[in-house]
Amino acid sequence: MQEGESYADIAAQEGISRERLRQIVRAATARREDAPDHRRMQIARLMPALRLAAYDVESGDSKAIPALLKLLDRLDRYCDASRSFTSPPLAEFADGLSRRLRAGRAAEHRAEVASTPSTGPSP
Repeated sequence: MQEGESYADIAAQEGISRERLRQIVRAATARREDAPDHRRMQIARLMPALRLAAYDVESGDSKAIPALLKLLDRLDRYCDASRSFTSPPLAEFADGLSRRLRAGRAAEHRAEVASTPSTGPSP
């Protein structure tokens, strides 16, 4: 699940039904000290799709905006407003996206400046 596999994919690999897998995961993530953090698992599952949607939006594909917003809405389900959100994968993703956006804007600006004809004095 942390690698982004769906219940259906994992169930098929394990030779069990999707519903049985859901029951197993629910039992495994019941409130115990040694249980994996369900919130972090769900966030990890959404990260590949979030990266792809953000990349598409960054590349100028306006059709990817609804998908990105839907993913962000799903991530909000796993964020508790009363405590800070400190998921390292999401923080790394946000930092990387911010750097890429700034680099892209700088490259666009350089290209624009390079393509603008100079308006110096004519002889």
